[in-house]
Amino acid sequence: MKSGAQRIKQRCVPFVLLLPAVTLTVLFLVLPLFYLVMMSFTEGSSFFFEQKFTLDNYRELFSRYRAVIQTTVFLALASAIVDLLLGYPFAYFLYSRFPYKDLARALMIFPLFGGLYLAFGLYYLFLPKGVLSPLLERLGINVLSLLYSKSSVILGMAILTFPFMVANIMTALQNIDPILKEAALCLGASRFRIFSRITLPLTRSGMVAGFLMCFGWNLGAYEIPLFLGSQAEQQVVSIKMYQQALVMSNYGLSAALGMVVMVLSFSVTYLSLKFSKGALT
Repeated sequence: MKSGAQRIKQRCVPFVLLLPAVTLTVLFLVLPLFYLVMMSFTEGSSFFFEQKFTLDNYRELFSRYRAVIQTTVFLALASAIVDLLLGYPFAYFLYSRFPYKDLARALMIFPLFGGLYLAFGLYYLFLPKGVLSPLLERLGINVLSLLYSKSSVILGMAILTFPFMVANIMTALQNIDPILKEAALCLGASRFRIFSRITLPLTRSGMVAGFLMCFGWNLGAYEIPLFLGSQAEQQVVSIKMYQQALVMSNYGLSAALGMVVMVLSFSVTYLSLKFSKGALT
C-alpha cells in the first residue's frame, strides 16, 4: 500500500508540471491584456504617470476611426474570400491528383516567413522594370496602377494566409470516408454529383474554419498595407496603433484600437475552433 506521503506526491506532480506553463501564461498573456484594457481607459500617456481615466478614447474610436475599422475589416474580408476561391481548387487538386504533394506543402511554408518579406517581394515584382512588368504590359495592365493599390494589398494578404486555407480544406478532405464516394459511384452518380452532394458539404466546416482563420489573421496586417497600399489602404487599425502610440504618444487611444483588434480576433478564433471540429479532428 502507498503511504500518505506518496499519495500527496502523486497529487502534486500534475500541478508542479503545470506551474511553468501557467506562470508564463499569466506573465506574458493575462497581465499584458489586463494592462491593455486599463490603458484603453486612460487619457494620452497618463497611464505611465498620473492616471486620468476617461471614455473619450472609445467615443473617438467609434466616431473618428470608424472608417479605419471598416477599411481593416474590408481588406481582411476580401483577402479571405480570395483565399477561399483559390484555396479550395488548389487543395482539391493536391488531394486528388497532384503527385508532388510534399513539395507543394513545403512551398506553402514560404509565405509564413512573414509579411515583411512578402511585401518587399511583391513590391519589386510590381516595379516598372520588375519581373512581371513585361507580362503585365502584354496583358494591357499598367504596372504602376498595381503598385500602390487596393488590389496589391488584397493579393499580398491573400498570399500570406493562403496556407491556412489550404491546410484546413485539405484536412477536411482527408477526413471524408472513401466508402461514401465508392458507394455513390456504384449507384451511378456522376463525379460532379459526388462533389456537389458529398465532397462539398462534408468540407464545409474546413472552408468556414479556413475563412475565419484567414480573416482573423489579416485583421492585424501591418507590413503589407504599409508597403503595397496607398494612403487609403494604409488607414488600417495596426498602422493607426503605431502612429498613435509611438508618434503621437497617445497610448490610451492606441490601446483602445488594440482592444478592437483583440475582440475581433478572439471572436473569430472562437468561431474558427468551433467550426473546425469536424475538419481538424
